[in-house]
Amino acid sequence: MLRPSNTITRLIAGAVLVFLCALLVSGCKKEESWKTGSKAPEISVLDLNEKTVKLSDFKGEVVVLRFWATGCKACVAGMPVLDQLSKGYRDQGVTVLAVNMGGSKPLVEAFAKGLKLSYPVFLDPALIASTKYAVRAAPTTYFIDRKGVARSFVVGEITKEAFDKTVRELM
Repeated sequence: MLRPSNTITRLIAGAVLVFLCALLVSGCKKEESWKTGSKAPEISVLDLNEKTVKLSDFKGEVVVLRFWATGCKACVAGMPVLDQLSKGYRDQGVTVLAVNMGGSKPLVEAFAKGLKLSYPVFLDPALIASTKYAVRAAPTTYFIDRKGVARSFVVGEITKEAFDKTVRELM
């Protein structure tokens, strides 16, 4: 049986914890999430050198934002195709960004080097960016216009034809 002083101490500690949680939740700004036609949510991810990169760093470009996972066979199989598409549009102001969801740096780095990708690969170890974009399946590809407005997305693999059509509409 607990002594009265331990019970009171635990009750006070619990009350303080509840108060702090309520304070934290009430003070949090609601994060933006993906909504077609609205400003694309700002995200910060890590490059393979562990430097923070923001989506807004690519303002003025058409951004193709691809969320993927190392355990997703379709994701990995589609990356070389996406690389070819990226090369074809790079000089026209289109940037492909690949954001890995939850993988370790050594594993993601090995995948990127092994596939000889020319587009940047980023890390989202805590799944913060993928949560802002409400990613429910891998791969998911988002298209953002030059003004930073969310335009469309594709869940699953994207065909070359669909990629070309969507990118041309945003150029």
